[in-house]
Amino acid sequence: MQYGLHTHRFNGDTTFNDGHIHRYYGITSADPNVRGHIHYMRGATTFNDGHIHYYSAATGPDIRVGRGHIHYYRGVTTVNDRHRHAYSGYTSVD
Repeated sequence: MQYGLHTHRFNGDTTFNDGHIHRYYGITSADPNVRGHIHYMRGATTFNDGHIHYYSAATGPDIRVGRGHIHYYRGVTTVNDRHRHAYSGYTSVD
């Protein structure tokens, strides 16, 4: 995939806040495979402790691994039930 559009999968657990965690998962925006590119990600966490949170972030630039690349990301969720959660991780390899 020289310059074609591509996406990455992502998933993980939020930080443990207010006595619980949430899971999140999704697929990034489709962007060209050029050096230094980023992706956008957004979605909603799983329903835990009677509520959900929303998240939205841009990944960092591509990190070359083997014959592909990954992206690091981090962010914080929206506030719900008077708290928020942080999340971070790496996308799947393209």
